[in-house]
Amino acid sequence: MESHSSSSGSESANGAGDHYEVIARRYRPRRFEEVVGQESVAEVLGQAILQKRLAHAYLFCGPRGVGKTSMARIFARTLQCPKSKDAVPCDQCATCQQIFRGEDSDVTEMDGASHRGIDDIRSLIEHVQYAPTQGPYRIFIIDEVHMLTREAFNSLLKTLEEPPSHVKFIFATTEPERIIPTVLSRCQRCDFSSISRDDIVHRLEQICQQEGAEPGDGLLASIASLAAGGMRDAQSLLDQVLAFAGDQPGPEDLDRITGRVSSEQLSQLLAAIDGGDLALVVERLTPIFEGGTEASVLTEQLAEELRSRLHRGVSDGWQESDVEANLLGQEILQEARQKLRRQDRGDLLLEIALMRMSTLRSLVPITELTRRDLSVTPAPQVAADAVPKPARPASASQQSSEMAVDSKKTDSTSGGAKAAREALRNPAPRSEGTPPVVASAEAARSPVSAASAEEQLLECLKQVDRMLPRKMKIDGKLLQVDDQWQLRVAPPLGEILESAEIQQAIREWEKSHGSLQIQIEDEIQCKSQSSGESTEDTQRPEIISQAEEIFSSEARNRGPVHDEDRIQG
Repeated sequence: MESHSSSSGSESANGAGDHYEVIARRYRPRRFEEVVGQESVAEVLGQAILQKRLAHAYLFCGPRGVGKTSMARIFARTLQCPKSKDAVPCDQCATCQQIFRGEDSDVTEMDGASHRGIDDIRSLIEHVQYAPTQGPYRIFIIDEVHMLTREAFNSLLKTLEEPPSHVKFIFATTEPERIIPTVLSRCQRCDFSSISRDDIVHRLEQICQQEGAEPGDGLLASIASLAAGGMRDAQSLLDQVLAFAGDQPGPEDLDRITGRVSSEQLSQLLAAIDGGDLALVVERLTPIFEGGTEASVLTEQLAEELRSRLHRGVSDGWQESDVEANLLGQEILQEARQKLRRQDRGDLLLEIALMRMSTLRSLVPITELTRRDLSVTPAPQVAADAVPKPARPASASQQSSEMAVDSKKTDSTSGGAKAAREALRNPAPRSEGTPPVVASAEAARSPVSAASAEEQLLECLKQVDRMLPRKMKIDGKLLQVDDQWQLRVAPPLGEILESAEIQQAIREWEKSHGSLQIQIEDEIQCKSQSSGESTEDTQRPEIISQAEEIFSSEARNRGPVHDEDRIQG
């Protein structure tokens, strides 16, 4: 794809003492096929011209610097050019030249950011009524149209609804969501996409060839990466590098003008982070900040490098711990990136973030910690007389409730901690020589104390809901009756225990202790039978029970509660 630049532009660029025209303007596209990365939009507009199916208003949406304004000018030239053929302007007639320079009286360009008021739009509407002087249409191009006020949009509605046949509107915006729906519904929308790095590099190579420049290895790729999908930004960076380093620029020149650290410094810093050497991390950071590198720039470099490493690592078969450390590191950098916008001492903030990243590989994964907590440890055998006496048999209604609780199985994923769910789905493997503990018969042969079993059950439930242990101590009790575990709970707690995640946690506990039967009883009876205390000793004021129930309900709706937010018993 060849680029068409005006002879006057090339001469002024090379002539001494003449006005210099920047690369972004000198190499502005003149035909549909020259707009890089927007082939679909070019095809739609070209077919609309050939088939004479032209709308009265178009809305060009997309990121900055991807060709929206250039496409609008090409569209206008193609419509107005008297020698246009196959949706291609001749680029030689006076009309084409005047539109390209912005001097055609029938094509009006307006910046919505500086002409955003209702008076500006009223003035535009007055010109709509005038017939074109040269071409077949009067064309109005409004850039950054989302900046117009609501009053200005409303004043434009009637004209957009029923415009004169000789009028065409072309709106360009980076934020279509800020345009009122009544205006959006009256326009044909064309969405522009970000330009790929390969397309940007290819276009920059063409420009360097025409400029007689020989960029160093990796320079154009780095420029394309910094441009983030915008051709105009890429061309501006190339222009700046050529002005700084001459005809043979290298990646180090780009680093100097953008304030980025060198690839060597970046590699050394990441090596210190991977090694977990906090002192070395600070040592590597000091010359970087003293050299004038902004914390925001270094953060972007680190995030980009971690992302590249992750892509390469996944392809190379990284271990799960390596992937997890990389993802956590990117989350830390993202958090730092957001805070940097509100902090004056970005260097201190980034230093803390990198020290946190340095400790990631030394941390034990949460799944491993959970498996350790759920692992079975031998408990001392208790005497036969220490076993509590059997409680009153449950009624038929209570038994039906128990069966409903035991049979309640669902795939719901609401509530609970994600790490705990992962641990419960993947229990820790048994070591060789250790017999499995899965049946109640095994639990009977190796009994554990009720207190120890209850403590392990509370720990399992805590992994799902931090408030459950406190609730269990108030409205529940674990008993062992004739080699059978019974969990007696008050009705509100019984409803909570029906959760699928809690049922899963209970099943994991049963693998080590035997089957568990849940009995739902009224609050006073449950406490008096389980603890042996009198009704007077266990009964609390009704207002306290209501308050605790409200608190527990709100806690479940909020999700897991951190230790500092918990109410001390």
